[in-house]
Amino acid sequence: MQYDVLIVGGGVGGGSAALNLAARGFKVAIVEERDWGGTTINRGSTPKRALLASAETHFRMTQLVENVVPLSWSEMANHSAKIVLAANQRYGNNLIKAGITTIEGHATFVNSNTILVHGQKYQAKRIILATGARPRELEFSGSQYMEHSASFLKTSNLPDNITIVGAGIIAFALASIATEAGTKVTIVQHNQRALGIFDQELVQVLIKRLKNAGVVFKFDNTIQKITELSNGSYQVNTNQGQFETGAVYCVAGRISNTEDLNLSVVGVKVGAQGIKVDKNLRTSNPQIFALGDCCDASVPKLSNYAIYQGKYLGNSLEKPVQFPIKYPTPALTVFSIPKLGQVGISTQQAVSRPELEVKTIDIKDWQTYARNGDDLAELKIVFNKGSQQIVGAEVLSQDADQLVDYLSLLIQQHVTANDLQQQLFAYPSQASDLYGIWQSR
Repeated sequence: MQYDVLIVGGGVGGGSAALNLAARGFKVAIVEERDWGGTTINRGSTPKRALLASAETHFRMTQLVENVVPLSWSEMANHSAKIVLAANQRYGNNLIKAGITTIEGHATFVNSNTILVHGQKYQAKRIILATGARPRELEFSGSQYMEHSASFLKTSNLPDNITIVGAGIIAFALASIATEAGTKVTIVQHNQRALGIFDQELVQVLIKRLKNAGVVFKFDNTIQKITELSNGSYQVNTNQGQFETGAVYCVAGRISNTEDLNLSVVGVKVGAQGIKVDKNLRTSNPQIFALGDCCDASVPKLSNYAIYQGKYLGNSLEKPVQFPIKYPTPALTVFSIPKLGQVGISTQQAVSRPELEVKTIDIKDWQTYARNGDDLAELKIVFNKGSQQIVGAEVLSQDADQLVDYLSLLIQQHVTANDLQQQLFAYPSQASDLYGIWQSR
């Protein structure tokens, strides 16, 4: 069967490319071997945020009133499952409504213009790879007893005591969710590095909050062995001791899905970080492109970047002049409790740039944060000494995701203090705090 563009991978990045190409009149087919919507919708951000909604509500209540009713994990899981199912169905339906052919199965290359799925050949002038990534597997005695974040997010019965291997963005989110559900959490990290790209002073405040909530952090601990015990739990042995736990979830990184595609037959090169692409997301084969977690583009492997890359290819493919992809102001959030957000130039980056200055603003007593019991709220802004323009920020708050999004708009559009004074925001809202943030610098 002949198409203009074939996309291998039905996650949010591949879907973004497919929908934009279809809107431009291309005949598009997309292949998915597991779940429409990929990791993001089925095993990642969507179930994580659904569970977090319950956990955050519980946390906010404990900040404001006494004798809060404990959370029910089964009810949280049921709510999450409904959200995921609806998102999965909506995603698939949107592809079909756009006139995109959906193909289920594993794809392998026959040549630069042909893939094979269940014995059927499909051809196209251009092929986009959006195959995503999978959890990194650690190897030691008993490693088969480790589960991954997908298992945590889908379980209907969370043990009373769990262990999370890794101290990155996912680990802090899972720990926050589980803790609010009444589960004891241990985080094991092989070194001292936690949320390494974020402001470390704010990271330490977050770690202290989680410790006070009962989370145990075991830094400089490398797991050497896991043993299944007769009571159904597990004994974890590290280089510094041993402990017992009800489940072990590994979130120590992900690796690109590039095997079993027969990439060698089409000359597509793969490196340690995934499929090699240029600034146009073109692989070493000029007829094949790659986006999202499966490629080695020098940006975070996060859903928002995959979607942006999908839009880029969807809007630029086959145009006479294809400009290199240019990423807007980066914004990202750790969906922990409280959240940790970052936008633009980080405080770590600012240290080595003499034209920049970092100012810390204690915002916990501002009305927006005080009324929510957000007693850890703190903001660090990075601004240019010469232009006085805000160029970056880091924030710890229950609503950090919203604040970094507001600041992202200001930074991306180069909004000045005078520009901001011409805007009217609903009062008293978080947006109206932007006036105070600007003046506080």
